Amino acid sequence: MGFNYLDDKNWEEITREERFFCQRLYELVRADSVADFAKYVSEELRLNLKLGGDWELGYEVCFYRDLWQSRGRAGKLHSPKRTFDLCLFGQSAMVIIEAKAAGGFDAAQNESFNNDQEWVHEVVNVDKVYLVGLCSSSHKQKLDPSSEKIFGGRLLEWSKLAERYGHDTVLQRADDIYEPTNTFFTFGRNSNVKLSGTALLEAFHGGAAWWVGRGGGGATGDRFLEDVQSGRWRTQIYEVNTNGDCPPSPNYFGLEEFARSVERLEKGR
Repeated sequence: MGFNYLDDKNWEEITREERFFCQRLYELVRADSVADFAKYVSEELRLNLKLGGDWELGYEVCFYRDLWQSRGRAGKLHSPKRTFDLCLFGQSAMVIIEAKAAGGFDAAQNESFNNDQEWVHEVVNVDKVYLVGLCSSSHKQKLDPSSEKIFGGRLLEWSKLAERYGHDTVLQRADDIYEPTNTFFTFGRNSNVKLSGTALLEAFHGGAAWWVGRGGGGATGDRFLEDVQSGRWRTQIYEVNTNGDCPPSPNYFGLEEFARSVERLEKGR
């Protein structure tokens, strides 16, 4: 029995949000054994983890912000918003798990993962940091080159986890709902609108103070430098975050910096 206003379905039969499925996995692992889950991950992905000692599983882990707060706001805050979908904490290793369900990994998001292994080592004294993907068994067979590179074959599958935890129907649904292409246009994890460079420059002169995203390193990356030098910035479509207090990823920079960069070029011509 479901709800008549949901076509006689329950919400868990409708939602496509990966955080819902991560939360379900978190509950199942905690109810069973986090140590056993760590062993499964180690064996499945050949991580050779040191399995002795305590293990903890975190969900929606805003690692850099919360650790910085815990330490009295001392030290460097790498990112106030970077959140790991799931994270295994062991005595000598951390396993960061990035998850996808209905959608797949993409190059722009993968670039934001690149810094984590270095940044984690900067703020904690842990021997190993692993980045692991969690996705549909179908998507695993169709990864793009950037996903192949960033995960290096370290991929968990929803269907195998469903089987491990009593053929759980929720985890199996996470595997089943994957679509090779998005049915709906999305802005990306860190943006809420996309605008051309010309529109961005007009917005800046109108008083906007937003964050502009360009993959490959942001304002100092090769892609944006080529945009500016070629004049392509006018028609190039950029991801934009209009409500953040700070850059949501290393590929984002201030709208003012965007405007100054293109205006310096125009003056030099």
